[in-house]
Amino acid sequence: VEAAELLEHFQWLTEAQSADLSTDKKLEVGEELADVLLYLVRLSDTLGVDLLDAALRKLDKNALRYPADKVRGSNKKYSEY
Repeated sequence: VEAAELLEHFQWLTEAQSADLSTDKKLEVGEELADVLLYLVRLSDTLGVDLLDAALRKLDKNALRYPADKVRGSNKKYSEY
């Protein structure tokens, strides 16, 4: 739910608009980011998941699935390469 509330701030904005938020909007987005982070940290603690380890493993997995030399500039799924 918190991630959806964060997304709402960007849903209808262009990439340029998203990168140029007003100070007030950045504060609102910061609060939503904090909510997501707090829930994520609490959930990972409850489940005994090491977030840093999980993130590093996911980066390694994505690097294998989406080799930069093949995917740069493309929106194809990893199974299409």
